[in-house]
Amino acid sequence: MVSLRHIIWIAIAVSLKLNAQTLSLTITNPSDIQRQEVVEADLDTICQKLGIGHNDSLVVRNALGQEMTYQKSYDGKLLLMVSMQPQGKVVYTISKGKPSIFKSYVHGRIYPERLDDLTWENDRGIYRFYGPALQRSGEKSYGTDVWVKNTPELVVEERYRLHNWGWHQADSLKKAGKPKEGSDFFMNHSFHLDHGYGMDVYAVGASLGCGAPALMKDGHLIFPYCFKACKIVDNGPLRFTAELVYGKTADGITEHRLVTLDKGSHFNKLTVWYDGIKTPMSLATGIVLHGEENLILDSDYVLYADPTDNPKVHQSQIYVGTLFPNGINEHTILKGSKNHAIGMVHPYKGTPYTYYFGSAWSLYDVSTFAHWKLLADEYLIRIKHPLQIRYAS
Repeated sequence: MVSLRHIIWIAIAVSLKLNAQTLSLTITNPSDIQRQEVVEADLDTICQKLGIGHNDSLVVRNALGQEMTYQKSYDGKLLLMVSMQPQGKVVYTISKGKPSIFKSYVHGRIYPERLDDLTWENDRGIYRFYGPALQRSGEKSYGTDVWVKNTPELVVEERYRLHNWGWHQADSLKKAGKPKEGSDFFMNHSFHLDHGYGMDVYAVGASLGCGAPALMKDGHLIFPYCFKACKIVDNGPLRFTAELVYGKTADGITEHRLVTLDKGSHFNKLTVWYDGIKTPMSLATGIVLHGEENLILDSDYVLYADPTDNPKVHQSQIYVGTLFPNGINEHTILKGSKNHAIGMVHPYKGTPYTYYFGSAWSLYDVSTFAHWKLLADEYLIRIKHPLQIRYAS
């Protein structure tokens, strides 16, 4: 027999459910591939339907009632990480409430202790733009750097800490007349060697590195130097976004970038635009080459298996690439002191152009170049066939 107390509790629960303001978010996968990605819902629409403000906290639950990690982005989006079968559909419920503390899967900051690097990561890879302190030092490093990792955990803070501490300890040992001990100590802490979770062995220097943009003049790349100003506008738990401004060129042209990296993604989204272009030019982006084996260059992308800066020692490959979902006018291998595989847009007058760049490591979740190509092809499908969202209160 059901007790009166049990009936009363059921009635209260039903009443609370009926009176709570909730919104159903239905997401549909229009493609024939499995999808795992961060989806953007419109925060204005959600707030209007719930009758709340942008600063009010939300609770998002899946069909089983489990709470989901979300993020409010700087540009008015509610970000959710979804997994969807081909042609699949998922439904989430959103209500006003106090969410749990979420684990972050992305992070980035400027590292003044390392010459103003802007370094950011997600659960797949790590990237670096060089900052103003490096430019003042005179070192010629222009492009996008890649660090490899083989763990979904965030590791950049610890890498910098150990590397810098190792360098200072090694320096003290050398000054004390113990150069070998100092060298051995630094090797055991340097982020240029793998200590079990990845390393920095991608060679950039005076090149585009992995997917930096550059204008062209008389058939030559006008390499961007280091950024002049940087503002981080999203920093987890699901998305990292930074706005960057570069110094004026000799022709009075200023470059702007907006870069975004999501949880689970091997590719960054980058939008670049320029002020001060008086005569149409060519815009280029691509990959520095250290040999031309394992290279695919066509109108959709540049894909390359980089051999690392010491192939005989590291015995692994860094898969790098740039994707052109908005099209290019030309692609070529540009010969020079460092060879590049690039895509070009022309005539270009400085308006915003969006493309994608990214990486993977053969010792992590992408073991072959064929797998890297498959990922790039599927990523282009995702871009061209975005997930569809329907709101119902």
